[in-house]
Amino acid sequence: MKPITLDLAVKRAEGLLLAGSPNLAISSVHFDTRQLTTGSLFVALTGGVRDGHDFLLQAAEQGAAAAIISNQEKIPAQLPNDFGLILVNDTERAFQKLAGAYRKDFSIPYVAITGSIGKTTVKDIVAHVLASQVPVYKTYKNLNNHLGVPLSLLQIEEQHEAAVLELGMNHTGEIDLIASLAKPDISVITYIGESHLEFFGTREKIALAKAELLPHTAPDGLVLLNKDSEYLPMVAHLFAGEIMYYSVTGPTDLWAERITPVEDGTQFDICFASGERTPAFIPLFGTHSVLNSLPSVAIAKRLGISIEQIVAALATIKLSAMRFEQVPSRHGSLYISDAYNASPTTMEAAIRTFADLFSDRKKVLVLGDMYEMGPESIEMHAQVGTNINDLVDHFELLVTIGDESRNIHDAYHGEKLHFLTKAEALTALLPLRDASHAFLFKASRGMELWTMLTDLENHD
Repeated sequence: MKPITLDLAVKRAEGLLLAGSPNLAISSVHFDTRQLTTGSLFVALTGGVRDGHDFLLQAAEQGAAAAIISNQEKIPAQLPNDFGLILVNDTERAFQKLAGAYRKDFSIPYVAITGSIGKTTVKDIVAHVLASQVPVYKTYKNLNNHLGVPLSLLQIEEQHEAAVLELGMNHTGEIDLIASLAKPDISVITYIGESHLEFFGTREKIALAKAELLPHTAPDGLVLLNKDSEYLPMVAHLFAGEIMYYSVTGPTDLWAERITPVEDGTQFDICFASGERTPAFIPLFGTHSVLNSLPSVAIAKRLGISIEQIVAALATIKLSAMRFEQVPSRHGSLYISDAYNASPTTMEAAIRTFADLFSDRKKVLVLGDMYEMGPESIEMHAQVGTNINDLVDHFELLVTIGDESRNIHDAYHGEKLHFLTKAEALTALLPLRDASHAFLFKASRGMELWTMLTDLENHD
């Protein structure tokens, strides 16, 4: 964070200075006392399980120089006399206002990415390609909500020449809020899928919630929409500026053709409506990975990076863990960890990608429950089982784990086993740990299916 004065923090948070010198330097802002360092501004949030006001003394001991508070009665008498205090009515909203104002200190391109599927991967690829030419700030891990986005904005520093932000949500109005803080120059909506159906009820409502990003995009900016997601053209009218569609199923503004799996990734042609065509390679597997790489091409080109530089950067992509991550085992088997999250669309994509690879191994599917599917959960799990029946010959065994995944098991026509717990499934998988086998692990994050890799690796 570029240091600001306490007085400026007061103005931006729209608060009142209760204590401390207006000239006091603030070097960072956090609501978690574990992240505080000397010169930090602590935000005493009140909306969670704990009241941040109860940690004011601890914040001071951790090096914080000041705090944003809303309850004067909870100010500890032991606070240092020079400890700064900013009084507001709502500490969460003040934190967001502070971040929104700080964002305006930097005249750099801001890229905002949302969608039901692929937003973290697209964020990582866009940031990677841009970072091949300029210093880039990108959202840390999955801090993409009403607290994570302002925290990300406040971590941008003077050396950064671009910012790539991931925007997530689980209720109407959340994208509207955080997009109003980010005010992106370029926006991407990756896909409208089944995630969050439990909260929204229909895909159309999910599309509307994601599309809250569009009116906050700069009028002279750019919006990228996945043409292969049927609901996105339905909300395109919410942005009056330039819209660019991308696809892996056919020609549009930007699309990929001749998608070919190779030993260490995927080859394809990048195609533009202008007629320009360029061969490219990514060290990732699956058509969905190619789709996720296309926004980076359009964004980098928009920001002045040549297609040759873009292609060179795509060839060196490294994604976050648990996204079709290959993990070799000491027993000789190969584990594919794709357990970061799951929906019917991503689960089927991962399975089809797995089916096309590792032809020298016997393949085992290890699938768990998909969460937040709402009243359609039974049908959606069953649909996965039905949709992969054309791949039965590719797999030695399907192992499903959990309550809902029983429906995948019941609809699948190949060799299969079902277990309620990971511990029960482990017993069935242990005898298959050898050099002739490869395993795909896929489930919603709450299943914590990645723990099975450690259990398989360490079990005698």
